[in-house]
Amino acid sequence: MQSEVISLCQERNVTLTCYLQETGEGYGHLEKRPAVLIVPGGGYTHCSRRESDPVAFGFLKAGYQAFILNYTCLDKGSWPLPLQDYEEAMKLILSHKEQWKIDPDRLASIGFSAGGHLACAGALLTSYPPKALILGYSLLTDEIEKYAPGFPSLIEHVNDQTPPCFLFATANDASVSVKNTLQFAEKLAEHAVMFECHVYPYGRHGFSTGEDSVQKDPDPLYPAAADWVQDSLAFCRAAFDPKLKIPAFNQD
Repeated sequence: MQSEVISLCQERNVTLTCYLQETGEGYGHLEKRPAVLIVPGGGYTHCSRRESDPVAFGFLKAGYQAFILNYTCLDKGSWPLPLQDYEEAMKLILSHKEQWKIDPDRLASIGFSAGGHLACAGALLTSYPPKALILGYSLLTDEIEKYAPGFPSLIEHVNDQTPPCFLFATANDASVSVKNTLQFAEKLAEHAVMFECHVYPYGRHGFSTGEDSVQKDPDPLYPAAADWVQDSLAFCRAAFDPKLKIPAFNQD
């Protein structure tokens, strides 16, 4: 595996960390890999390390090429600079799809909390949506104003072109209301967008992969919450399937 940190904007400390795995000889018929762009949370004040490498390792184990975006935070600038960082990262990934052995039809993005806001904005407001979007305990409604005044609420931008979404959160999250996830899921259903939603009974905000090694404190976490990594990988396999036909359902 190769790793590299690419500077996207030195002035704002915007970087893209790239973890690239081999293909070809020794890997059977594998010529291209799925890829994931990881957007860590941090309330737009910082980019959480716990939601960076530990998440990348889970996707690398599943055979993905993994990329981590360290984006513009509030001490360096405001909206739409973070969104521009997302666009630059996606453009770079797609422009190197041959060199980095990436299948662009199996490109996902994942965001946590404020990073979920940015990943979702990238999917809904730019020309670079992923093929699947994973959102963990994310700020998706006007609650974003509490952390980043002037940043857009995203729930109003959901439409039938929104990529398939995997959502997860905890019911007792004291930092970001679970209503963000529930209301976003309802909006996806209104537009018949493929989605999967997990609301775990309890767990502190920012639990990352749910593994003991990344927990901030001994607060209890609902055991199944750590299953979201494997569950989201299964969801992505379905979302990436070109033969998949989602049956129509009654919305009355």
